[in-house]
Amino acid sequence: MSDGSSIHLSLVYERKASSHPWLDWEWTVCGMMPVAESDMNMAPRLLERSDTLSRWLGEPSRLDLHRTDLEAYVYNLTSPQPSVYSVAHELEEPVADGLIWTTHLVTMSSYEAEEYMSGDDALIGKLLMPQDVREWLEAFVALHYKDSKFKKRRRDKLDTEEYKFGQESLVELRRRMLASGKPEGELH
Repeated sequence: MSDGSSIHLSLVYERKASSHPWLDWEWTVCGMMPVAESDMNMAPRLLERSDTLSRWLGEPSRLDLHRTDLEAYVYNLTSPQPSVYSVAHELEEPVADGLIWTTHLVTMSSYEAEEYMSGDDALIGKLLMPQDVREWLEAFVALHYKDSKFKKRRRDKLDTEEYKFGQESLVELRRRMLASGKPEGELH
């Protein structure tokens, strides 16, 4: 694991035969593997293939941690199943003997991954966070996160009869209108 704010990894893509009448294959992100920085230019490759199942190791990606996402990281770490999220986009032409996905994003923020869930063109993966990745994230959060206590704001007391912003109170306006003999609907 890196001691900095980023690590390198590759996603494992899986294609299974589908039982759905309109789909031939179901695609998922089924795992991830750490990658050394020296292997960052490695091309995707086929890991295994059978008639009903194929797996590929995708291209290396960088998972970055950002201080602006600290709330999301704390939420992730305190959830029942801390996860790593991935977003992949479909390629126009398959690579590595049939892989049709390329990694767009790997993140620890469910909020960031959620932004891509509304479209049809992305493959979203949610993987159980490995222990070494969890320890790395916990160290980052411990270093940068400052828990802020909720402070209830006290409201200013408002005197409703007080003259504010150049307008007189409704009570005074009605008194003045009745005294001048003008009908109530007329304000001038």
